[in-house]
Amino acid sequence: MLKNFLVILLFPFLVNGQSAFISGDATICDNGISAELVVSFTGTAPFTFSYAIDGVVQPQVLPIQDDVFFISTKIAGFYTLNQFNDALSIGTIDGSALVTILESPEAIIHIESDTLSIINPTAFFKGQPENNTFNYDWNFGDNTSNTSSSVVHTFPIDEDGLGILGIYETSLIVIDGNGCSDTAVKPIWVRDEYWIYIPNSFTPDFDEKHRNEKFCLEYHAIRENTFLFKVFNTQGDLMFQSANPLGMKCSNKAGWDGKHYETQKELPADTYVFELYFQDFEGWKHQEFGEILLVR
Repeated sequence: MLKNFLVILLFPFLVNGQSAFISGDATICDNGISAELVVSFTGTAPFTFSYAIDGVVQPQVLPIQDDVFFISTKIAGFYTLNQFNDALSIGTIDGSALVTILESPEAIIHIESDTLSIINPTAFFKGQPENNTFNYDWNFGDNTSNTSSSVVHTFPIDEDGLGILGIYETSLIVIDGNGCSDTAVKPIWVRDEYWIYIPNSFTPDFDEKHRNEKFCLEYHAIRENTFLFKVFNTQGDLMFQSANPLGMKCSNKAGWDGKHYETQKELPADTYVFELYFQDFEGWKHQEFGEILLVR
């Protein structure tokens, strides 16, 4: 009777053959997705187990109903099972898994300034780290790209040759020889900038050549309602003034014709002094002073 009693106690263990097996060999990047290791079970659910990484036992995994479990991990090391049991009894453990983690490159965008002017919307971009075995993928946020480690890029310009205002989300992806990558992003601002062109001489002779007959200006991004232009002779007498910048603009075929603003008499050839006052598009006040040579 004692022999039969022992056989009855061992019978469930022998019949069920409870076992757990761990497997997997994963190499991942340190900033990438997790590695997945597989633990498969035989026996009667639910299953409970624990595993170790390089001999260090991890917390027990909660009861599992399926016969396969995936360990999602970003910890490098040698994985083994530590303990396993199903709903009926303790089972056997076997197998091993390995997780290797590779260091990814750190993408860095170097640029002298992240703010560019519409007058010159060009910048030199340098990507790091620099390595002949690395691949580089630039995207400048304007539907253009480049694959060099360093590049000179000009952002979109309009028909007048000026940069188009905007914030351009520039990105760099660096990919090393193992396929590990990193992405850096830097917004580049192409901003407005005022400018004004003031000539230093004109010839109001109104001959058949029609060249340089009016003293005119060209400008961009100024507040036109703040504009005031004055011309004085060498004695300090006011010869001409205008608060209408459009009436002084070369592209409008406008400007000062060399006549006194009140009497409309032609002024003699001489050197005159001008004063110019205006605010730029941001409201900053500006004053310009200089000389004008009137040639007849």
